[in-house]
Amino acid sequence: MIQPITAATSPQHAQRETFAERTLQALARQRELCHDPGPTSALVLQDLLDQARSTSFGRAHGLGSVATLAQWKRAVPIRTYEELRPYVERQLAGEAQVLTRSAPYAFLKTSGSSGLPKYIPTTRHWRERYRGRGLYAQWGLYCEQIGADYLTAEHILDLSWERTPASRSLHGFPVYSISRRPAAVGPEDWVPPWYDAPWLRGDDEEEYADSLYRKLRLLAGADVRLVVTLNPSKIVGLAEQLALRGPELVDEVGRGTVSGRPAGGAVADPDLARRLARTLAHRPAGLRLTDLWPRLSVLVCWNSASAGLYRDWLDDVTPGIRKLPFSTTGTEGIVTIPVDDHPSAGPLAADQGVFEFVPCREDDDGGPLDPAAATLDPQELETGHSYRLVMSQANGLYRYDVGDVYTVLGRVGALPRLEFAGRAGFGSSFTGEKLTEAHVYEAVRTAHRGARGTLPMFTCIPSWGTPPGYVLAVEWDPQSDAAERAGFTSAVEAALQDCNPEYAEKRRSDRLRPLRLLPLAPKSFLAIAEAQRRKGAAAMQIKHHWIQNDDTLLTVIDDLGLPLYG
Repeated sequence: MIQPITAATSPQHAQRETFAERTLQALARQRELCHDPGPTSALVLQDLLDQARSTSFGRAHGLGSVATLAQWKRAVPIRTYEELRPYVERQLAGEAQVLTRSAPYAFLKTSGSSGLPKYIPTTRHWRERYRGRGLYAQWGLYCEQIGADYLTAEHILDLSWERTPASRSLHGFPVYSISRRPAAVGPEDWVPPWYDAPWLRGDDEEEYADSLYRKLRLLAGADVRLVVTLNPSKIVGLAEQLALRGPELVDEVGRGTVSGRPAGGAVADPDLARRLARTLAHRPAGLRLTDLWPRLSVLVCWNSASAGLYRDWLDDVTPGIRKLPFSTTGTEGIVTIPVDDHPSAGPLAADQGVFEFVPCREDDDGGPLDPAAATLDPQELETGHSYRLVMSQANGLYRYDVGDVYTVLGRVGALPRLEFAGRAGFGSSFTGEKLTEAHVYEAVRTAHRGARGTLPMFTCIPSWGTPPGYVLAVEWDPQSDAAERAGFTSAVEAALQDCNPEYAEKRRSDRLRPLRLLPLAPKSFLAIAEAQRRKGAAAMQIKHHWIQNDDTLLTVIDDLGLPLYG
């Protein structure tokens, strides 16, 4: 059983530097790494070999005689998770020394392309030496922005993870998502000052919207300066809950309750309740985050690929507030860590693993890479080019075909500055039209210009037929009429043809039918996300996409009985 530790009670932590000093020192090391990554990269490779040589995997691949990166590449083929799954299942069955010398203490659960969940082995060695250190480094950047005095539970809302009271078990191992972990594993792990804050604690049974409201309520009256999350949709959701439930929150601030009940961390504050009530009386659209936290100055979230298309929503709900990127972090490992104020890309985290890259082809359908594919090292990448990632980390996923694409935006010292471009092959193409999320987003935004209200939530869904075509599901204003919906659909269709010549050609030749509109009631996508969460999806896995790979979402909409207009 993992015993929790806290920043306040850990004797090891008390003997070392303060939390702020630790984050700033980690950031300084990360910046130094950018200028001379060679020695660190060599140490990482030797550490991976040390973890793997004496294992079943190491013996099967002859790693006892491997000492260099070139030998490593020859000895170990590139594999997808499905090809690595048998090794992981042997670990889950209790077999020792399968992938790593350090034994797994838990498994991180995430979604898999085959429909089966992926279980990522987690060892104390990987957690403390790599992942924990990476988190400290990225928080050093945020410490620089708001000041060391404000890295406290009163000044930060950290939405990037939650402490859960317990974890599920699989074959005796704790299993949980990376964003919902129960405890730290040691003094080198990520242990922030808000580790014991009531607002950080999560409940697997709690509705997503209620979880966001509870955090708002518990931090009402706090001097929040920084909000951190992974997906920007969570910040938008936070703002929407405040606008929607403002009167309820004002009442509860006056009473000292949370969701109608007394709760730890919630106190009555009649003065704040009166101030918020006056603001609410003059703003029918509802309270804003800056009404609750006037000194909110920095937001941190992913800001590339599909997440980058949330900029309009973020600017609408948090106007004038600075945005910084979260590290490019997946369940399997950290790929980039921000070290400056670039809004969407950071340098490769060369101290987190061994990273290789395969040039991305235009016709890449997202299928597995060739096990013997030639790979490039980080110093060989070219600015403006995009690459598939092959990653080896000390959790035992060696030469792992991640399936992600990164674009090089320049360099930070000797390391490439990488922006996450999305999943390889993510998009839709019935007849060669190659529709992407960027195409759909730009078309909807173009069609919406001049319309009333903010850009609605939407997604484009491929729909099979003779001929096939696309359905645009949109959260629609119930006050609109049929003519307005028809005009909007025509405008999106025209904009799609304008930004994607292949789509235009397929439409002209009737190989694709005209775009169809599926108008949904407001908050429908929130209901879809909540349904995913109830089925066991973790917060990091619930990502809104502007285009779908298949028509599964149409079935989900039908099964949920979401109200339609039209």
